[in-house]
Amino acid sequence: MDFDDEESQDVSTTCTADEIMKIGLKRVNYKRKRIKRARRKRNVRRFVGHFGVPPTVAAQVWEDLQTTTTPEAFVEAANRNIDHFLMALHHLKKYPTELEREPIFDVDEQLGRDWVWCFVEKIRALKAEKIVWPDFGNLTWVISVDGTDCWFHEPKHQEWSQDRKHFSHKFKKAGLRYELGISLSDGKLVWMNGPFKAGRSDKKIFKKDGLKAKLKAAKQRGIADGGYTGHPELSTPNPDDSKMVRVFKSRALKRHEAFNGMTKRFECLSVRFRHSVARFADCFEAVCVLCQYMVENEEPLFDILVGNLFNN
Repeated sequence: MDFDDEESQDVSTTCTADEIMKIGLKRVNYKRKRIKRARRKRNVRRFVGHFGVPPTVAAQVWEDLQTTTTPEAFVEAANRNIDHFLMALHHLKKYPTELEREPIFDVDEQLGRDWVWCFVEKIRALKAEKIVWPDFGNLTWVISVDGTDCWFHEPKHQEWSQDRKHFSHKFKKAGLRYELGISLSDGKLVWMNGPFKAGRSDKKIFKKDGLKAKLKAAKQRGIADGGYTGHPELSTPNPDDSKMVRVFKSRALKRHEAFNGMTKRFECLSVRFRHSVARFADCFEAVCVLCQYMVENEEPLFDILVGNLFNN
């Protein structure tokens, strides 16, 4: 296929990172001459600015949607339209209104809406392959645990102007929360649970909604901040820790925050979310899948191991 053809939209095969980058930049109105004048590094930065992920990651996700064995994620040949896929990435990154999307992609509001959510759901469904709990073997400390909040439109309440159950103490607004677990050994996301109303504490979510029982059954432990104190399955900052242990815990929690920060680069999770709770779950989990691809391919999280502590 000639990827310089402005009419080329249907792609039933994989494409390279450079090909998908050219298509994406043209769809957001970069002229061919401007693309050719710039160095590749600059074009990659432009692509990331509009679609959230590097072209290498976008190309890999596009290929995986066509080859996955997960039925919910598989895109049939008749629906393999690169524009629709790029609209979904653009939606996650820029979170435009339908009126804003219409002139960018030259698409009818209803059609654009339907295909965006179709592909967001497909990307989200890749979590069955990308976000899995591995066999940690004989390791005792296996994950870092933390909750992350996102701004959500203020839900209606029968009596009050604000619903305290949705109130996020992290940023003083209505919000929704996800509990995330990141592997200490390789920095990959291995646990994702939510969404919960932001007024529900991290500690209560851990205790009541599955992760505590999972760690307890496996006789394994996680690392968490001081908000989780009181659970033997989690090791929190402790003044009696040795210097090496303090550094290890601190690095684990900082790396966890780095992953949380990676998700907030996508505006659907950093500005006020205006759709339903179900759509928030679609967007949040799709973004986590994309971030997992970035960790695996383009942007690995920093190593937290200190000396031989992890093998003790």
